[in-house]
Amino acid sequence: MARFRLRWLIVAAGVAFAGSPSPGQETAAERQSMPAAARPWHHVEPERAMALLELLPAQRAGYRSDEDVAGLQRTEEIVIERLQALGYEPQTQDVPRPQRIAMLTPEEAPTPRNVWVDLPGEGERAGELLVMMAHIDAVPGSPGADDNATGVAALFEMARLLKDRPRERTVRLLFTNLEETGLHGARRHATETVTPEVDAGEFTVVGAVSIDMIGYYSDEPGSQTSPLPAGVTEQPLDRGNFLALLGIRRHQEFTQDLTRAMLEAEPEAGVVTLDMFVVPPPDIMRSDHAEFLIRGWPAAMLTDTANFRNPHYHKATDTIETIDQARFARAISQLVGATDLLANPTTWEAQQNDAAAP
Repeated sequence: MARFRLRWLIVAAGVAFAGSPSPGQETAAERQSMPAAARPWHHVEPERAMALLELLPAQRAGYRSDEDVAGLQRTEEIVIERLQALGYEPQTQDVPRPQRIAMLTPEEAPTPRNVWVDLPGEGERAGELLVMMAHIDAVPGSPGADDNATGVAALFEMARLLKDRPRERTVRLLFTNLEETGLHGARRHATETVTPEVDAGEFTVVGAVSIDMIGYYSDEPGSQTSPLPAGVTEQPLDRGNFLALLGIRRHQEFTQDLTRAMLEAEPEAGVVTLDMFVVPPPDIMRSDHAEFLIRGWPAAMLTDTANFRNPHYHKATDTIETIDQARFARAISQLVGATDLLANPTTWEAQQNDAAAP
């Protein structure tokens, strides 16, 4: 997640709290006893989730040293190789370094790339595009386990588990680059890829989500700080045991749908949805979704709140050992299930109507 030194500007109040954060993990038997509509269609095991984190180089910054640049290039190759192994044909896009970063980069360094695949929709809603994205780079000097290997792992599992699922909408899995230097990969993709697609009538963007840090949790009182004034929220945000979904009032239909889908996929996982802002505060614009938001498309960030919780943020201590295995795996399951539901809005609505029927 990119760093901004500004604090949040509170321009409205109103917070949706959902779920009951829990450090535990239900058994397979308990999962199977849940109603079908209240459990994900596939569960990601903690061991698998952690193994995905270990795939990425500990140095993968877009600038500074030969090792950083080589590690980022290797990360791109890992993403492409994993997608190809699943039967995809990944697309890539060069993301040139801005001049100020190029000056800090070894000569002859390869140009970073975005990588993405589309999971095509079928039928009359195939032109509705849902973008799920995560940045692959880290800051120099940090292994970036939480920031943002956790988001990359979530996209890997979406690619694996959603590939052969039927879907109405098209889902794009976008691995962005140079987020830590100023959201450059997302800006390039939004400007040079999505905007022409929208202008040509190929797609309408129904939502874009930046998955940026979803692996650090704590139940200790005081482990979560917040820029929100006291009394704004219905319950205190003083324990870092939830995921925050951050958006704006204009796009509440999307953020509320995503919240409901996440909770239907994983009822035990906690989500705090902050989407009441008329104007997005600076901290809400710290990740790649901002490049979609400023173009008027519904967009949100899903995060464990970075420096408001994680003491290892942008430090050498952001290592795999700090990740909460059970809750990290549950967050991935939650995202996979929610994406599956959002990709099939007609089916999901019918299921909800059936469940509500007397």
